[in-house]
Amino acid sequence: MKKLGKELEFISFVRRDGSGVVPVGTPWNGESDHPKTDDMNYLNEEEFEINTISMTYKTFIASGFNTWVVRLK
Repeated sequence: MKKLGKELEFISFVRRDGSGVVPVGTPWNGESDHPKTDDMNYLNEEEFEINTISMTYKTFIASGFNTWVVRLK
């Protein structure tokens, strides 16, 4: 299934090296080792491939250039 960023509630960024996640709302500056997570509006028109993580918690993996844990709005 494919969804636009504006159709998703972003929960956290999944680090590419597998070392964990960065919660949405974490302050960002130019030296951060993760993409911007304190204002997600820049992803509104980005298209993501959505795959289920948990039906119980209604969470999904959204994959595009980066990978995010999300819920559907």
